[in-house]
Amino acid sequence: MPRALSLLARLSALLLLCGALAASPLRAQPPVAVPQDYEPSPAIWRLSDEDTTIYLFGTIHLLPPGFRWRSPLFDAIVEEADELVLESSTEDAAASLAAHESKYDAIGASRVPTSQQLSPAVRGKWRSLIESSGALFDEVDVLPLPLMAMGLGYTSVGQPSLSRPELGVESVLEAEFAAAGKPVGSIEDHGAVLLSLMRIDERALIGELEADLAHWGGKSPSGYHGAGAFLYEPETWQIEHDWARGVVGEEFDLGLGHGKLAAAFDNVLLAGRNRAWAGWLDARLEQPGTVLVAVGAGHFDGPRSVLAMLEARGLRAERIE
Repeated sequence: MPRALSLLARLSALLLLCGALAASPLRAQPPVAVPQDYEPSPAIWRLSDEDTTIYLFGTIHLLPPGFRWRSPLFDAIVEEADELVLESSTEDAAASLAAHESKYDAIGASRVPTSQQLSPAVRGKWRSLIESSGALFDEVDVLPLPLMAMGLGYTSVGQPSLSRPELGVESVLEAEFAAAGKPVGSIEDHGAVLLSLMRIDERALIGELEADLAHWGGKSPSGYHGAGAFLYEPETWQIEHDWARGVVGEEFDLGLGHGKLAAAFDNVLLAGRNRAWAGWLDARLEQPGTVLVAVGAGHFDGPRSVLAMLEARGLRAERIE
């Protein structure tokens, strides 16, 4: 992709590519439902005061066809809620990305492609690792490493994922609330979150990637255990099944190991956002009404979860399912 094209356009193209990869097997064969021998009862919490009720629901952003996740209690909450709040609605996300485009472009214009920051000894392995995901190397190579990891997380090697964003919880609920004439809002500025990822200092990440690639044999992506190894895990659906059963872990694992990329993602994508969301929820209690807040399930796990951040403010969300 030409360097003259904006970084936002390159990112959008990458995410579209990832979505196409995820959807491709469904176009080639009939949808295959994931077997489930249980009735879904995903976790739901309630935060309330005298005139406000906020239901908190952890989501999975992409799901396979036919996967059942709704419970009778959840359906009743959807009926009761006056408003749906997501991490970012489709409309708000598009507007936010456009508003930050000049900042994205400035960062992109000053960034040296990843391959040029790596030593000649591992550049070939870097290309092999990216191309094995099905993505176009020239599009990925120009992206900051955190964005690369986030985008390629929607792909897998050899067998494209059955999970699709249009089947994810947010997509389903947004369409449902819109059809009912109920408002859909956002708990954060999507473009600002993306900008914070782009501003992560990459120097340590490049060094970590260099070391990981040097240790990798360069043949099978399944043998790569460095930053980004989570991209090639086979689909077992265990995460989806645990979520649908209401299992909440003690700590959410982004799947990036324990290196510098993992730490950067944890600070930006989890801890920082959870703290901000707790502030948003605290303020929202000042407005009467009933709200369904549906955000990523990982934000409800561990000692730095949004639930823990609420408790630090003296607020307790009661689990009701």
